Amino acid sequence: MKNLLFVNSCVNRETSRTYRIGKELISRLMAGDEYAVNELVLEDCNIHALNSKTLNERVKLLANADFTNETFAYAHQFATADCIVIAAPYWDSGFPTMLKAYIEAISINGIVYRYDEQGNSVGLCRADALYYVTTRGGYVGDENDLGFATIAQLAMFYGIENAKCISAEGLDIVTNDAEKIVEQAIAGDLIP
Repeated sequence: MKNLLFVNSCVNRETSRTYRIGKELISRLMAGDEYAVNELVLEDCNIHALNSKTLNERVKLLANADFTNETFAYAHQFATADCIVIAAPYWDSGFPTMLKAYIEAISINGIVYRYDEQGNSVGLCRADALYYVTTRGGYVGDENDLGFATIAQLAMFYGIENAKCISAEGLDIVTNDAEKIVEQAIAGDLIP
């Protein structure tokens, strides 16, 4: 059985439109493959942005090649997933801070990537696809979404060749029917 990692960066999960679309995507992925789904709810995790103390502790662990330390649990989980779904609302041209802190926690040289003898990065992640699910209040477009741009760039760096954005836009425009837009996104072709 394959492992699907669902990185849930949504707040107000009971009403989150991003979460609804992400769950539908996972249902469709599971219809085509047999996955064990591991949902990581970032809001409930104790992940914090790096600071001097935590960075220096991590550098020391890496210098000793102590990759089994609990500090690297999220990086191992990410690197060994066969498929990854990240659900994050569009905030301030990107995504919520908790997702940035998660990215800092998983970006570990020797677990999700490494450098070869020529200094080139080599991705170590097993996933063949990463899906980024987002909802936007206005009209931004995938090409102008810095959140997706960041995730797509990191996916390549981590060795994940297929990164796809699934989005619903215009949800906060008063003349739009937000529910209808979400339903259209769910009814659409979510899987490339």
